[in-house]
Amino acid sequence: MKVSATDKALRVINEVKSVRSGRLVITLGTGCCESTAPFLYEDFDPGPDAKKVGDIAGVEVYAPGWLADLYEGDEMVIDADTEVITESFSIETVIDARLKLEIPERELPKP
Repeated sequence: MKVSATDKALRVINEVKSVRSGRLVITLGTGCCESTAPFLYEDFDPGPDAKKVGDIAGVEVYAPGWLADLYEGDEMVIDADTEVITESFSIETVIDARLKLEIPERELPKP
């Protein structure tokens, strides 16, 4: 799995970096309700099963091992919606933005 970001996501991340002083981390697949959505946390330990899958604007990106293995060789793109009011544990919501993950379409294996 490789991770990149759109210009909009980079602007959101950099804006959050300008108002937060801790170490920022993006995690994929840690949300209870949003499955693989990216979450931006401050001073957060992604856990022992997490694999580093990228670095966006100096912010390390982690995914659970199962997710990184599932999309090995694929590129995921982190994008952002702005001017949205949303509640989340992800800290970009304080600036009315929300990160989102663009996952490439793929054919599911046949049983």
